[in-house]
Amino acid sequence: MVVVTTDHDLDGVVTDGERDAVATALPERRAEFVTGRVLARRALAGMGIQCGAIPVARSGAPVWPDGVVGSITHCVGLRACAVGRRDEHVGIGIDATPARALPVGVLTRIADLDRSPVVAGLDALRRTGVESPDSVLLAASEAVAKARTSAHGGWYGIDGAHVELRPDGSFAVSARRGRPFGGTGRWAVDGRTAFAAIALAGR
Repeated sequence: MVVVTTDHDLDGVVTDGERDAVATALPERRAEFVTGRVLARRALAGMGIQCGAIPVARSGAPVWPDGVVGSITHCVGLRACAVGRRDEHVGIGIDATPARALPVGVLTRIADLDRSPVVAGLDALRRTGVESPDSVLLAASEAVAKARTSAHGGWYGIDGAHVELRPDGSFAVSARRGRPFGGTGRWAVDGRTAFAAIALAGR
């Protein structure tokens, strides 16, 4: 179940504990957090699940109700939440990021540029007219990190997987370090935003 909005939603129900979690944050961060929790409750309700608070793990990730995996993202002009049942998906990750060149050093952090399939994927996207394929790679890396965190807890980081972009709108992933895993996700670029999503299949 995916729920999306293009603006902040500050009128929905949040718990006192959720508000306390961002009480000292900057206004924009509080708005992002509240909107994320509002969207999360709507997504869960769409699955027939009513829940109380959605706490924050030490990693900063949402703590979902038992039997649920999910992910929240927020970017200029887009806020979204995706949730699913753990018996159907091991983990779910979504991400949206501005479609623009990455700051110096970020690309080398998230990608092994000595790994030819990674470089080939970036080059293939450039040839098809994607202006900032490195932003797609960042969104995909973030989505994978969120999916692994959703699946296993802790925090796996955006540099924990090899992401190989494909011009057909898909990407393949494999472990760069840590426990072995693999999967396939989807990416897209719409105007000024790069999107990526992946659901790790259940066993």
